[in-house]
Parts: sequence; C-alpha cells; structure tokens
Amino acid sequence: MRVARLFGRPQRSKRSPFGSQWRVHLTLIILLVMTFFPVALMVMFSFKDNTQFMTQRWTLSFPLHLENYLAAWRRGRIAQYVGNSVLYVVVSVTGTLIAAILSAYAFARMEFRGKQLLFYLIIALLMIPGVLTLVPSFVLMINLNFINTRWSLLFPYMAGGQAFAIFILRTFFAGLPEELFESARIDGATEFGAMTRIALPLSQPIIGTLALLQVYSIWNDLVWPTTVITKTELKTIMVGLLTFRGQFSTEFGPLYAGYVIASVPLIALFAITSRLFIQGLTSGAIKM
Repeated sequence: MRVARLFGRPQRSKRSPFGSQWRVHLTLIILLVMTFFPVALMVMFSFKDNTQFMTQRWTLSFPLHLENYLAAWRRGRIAQYVGNSVLYVVVSVTGTLIAAILSAYAFARMEFRGKQLLFYLIIALLMIPGVLTLVPSFVLMINLNFINTRWSLLFPYMAGGQAFAIFILRTFFAGLPEELFESARIDGATEFGAMTRIALPLSQPIIGTLALLQVYSIWNDLVWPTTVITKTELKTIMVGLLTFRGQFSTEFGPLYAGYVIASVPLIALFAITSRLFIQGLTSGAIKM
C-alpha cells in the first residue's frame, strides 16, 4: 500500500480501437479495397454508353443505361455462350475428377511395378508451362479432326487438370489411416468399395476445392478456345464477349454488362461452396 501511495496509480495505456492487430486489420482493409475496386468499376462502366464512357469514365453518370444488359443478353448472344461454358465446365470437371480419383487412389493405396517412377513423371508435368504445349496440342487437334468441335475443348481440359489433381488427391489418400482400409477389407470390401465408402466421403472438401479451381480455370480461359473454335455456336463466354470489340469501335456498355453477367455464375458458385472451399484448403491435403 505504501509503495502504491508513493508512486501513485499506474497509468493505463491507450489502446488502438483495432487492438494490438491494427496493422493486420489495416492491411486487410487495403487488400479488400484493392480487390473490390475493379469490380465496382466494372459494374459502373456497364451502365454507361460510349459517350459517357469517354467523357465521364471515372464518375457515376446519368442516365443509367440498363438496356446494356438487354443488348448483351440478346444481341450479344450471351445466353448461348453461357450455356456452352456450362456444358464444357460440367463435362470437363466431371471427367477430370473421375480419372484423377481413380489414378490417385491407385498410387496411394495399391502396389504395382513402376509406381514411384510413374508418379514422379506425372509430377514433372506440373513443371511444364502451359504455353509450351499450345502448338503441339493444336497440331494434335488438327490430326484428330477436332478443330471447331466440342471435343477440341473437352479433351484438353480433362487432360490438362489431371496432373495437379492426381498429386493433391494422392497425398491426401496416402495420409488416411491404413486401419480404416484394413477393416474394410476384413469385412469383405473390394478396393473399389473401400475407395467409394471410405476415401471419397473423407475427401469431399479437397475434391470440392479441386472442382472449384478447375471451374474457374475453364470458365476464364480465353487463349485455347480462341485457337481451336471459330464457330459462333460453339464459343465460350470469354470468347463471345470479344464480339463487342469491333475493328474501328467498341460497345463498352454492353461489353462490361457482358462481363458482369459472366461473373454472376462464378460469384454465386463460390458463395454457395465457400465453406467447402475453405475446408479443402485447411484439410492438410498437401502434407507429405
């Protein structure tokens, strides 16, 4: 008590309203603004005509041209392009996951000659940049007579996502307890039954994450569809949006309206499956 009277009461330190993590909060706020600022600009540009875009580009201008969305949907054939992209995404992602799951389970839970060498060769494919395979893939599509057909997109998309999916799923399957599979075999389950009843239910988050990454990759791809598809009825949404860019003029309002329409399915998909995506990222799937 005497010591307290001599020196008085200790002064309380003033704390920041964000607490001790204010630097982290400030960084997150800056990153949030940087992330959503281009999206806000895209939405604002979608309500402008060409005159407003040239003279009042960085401000909200009136009147708002809602007809840009109607023009993008009808005259720009956005509905057809979205349907094509959905078809390519569903078929390619399904084929990629089925083949990758079967291959990854074999590498993780089965023994056969040359398993390690073959797995290392698959991992080596991840080191090859995609741009280096553009010309050989195009020549292959010509030799198979797949140019201007849906197969020219479906087969390369299914094959292109195999290496990464096999690598992730193999390491995940290998990390599962062996006792689970031994008890399933004692009960009379085959390898396929053990995979479908044990491995797949436990790997739903990581499979969902791989599916989302594949969806975003296929949906946003522009180079490969532009290379192998010239028929209007087969174009994807990203290629279809190029129709608003003319040789001498560009319809900026319908173009950005088409960008907004093309972004809605991806935003809705991520909003619905965000919890699954986060679980997949934190499930320890890349732990060796």
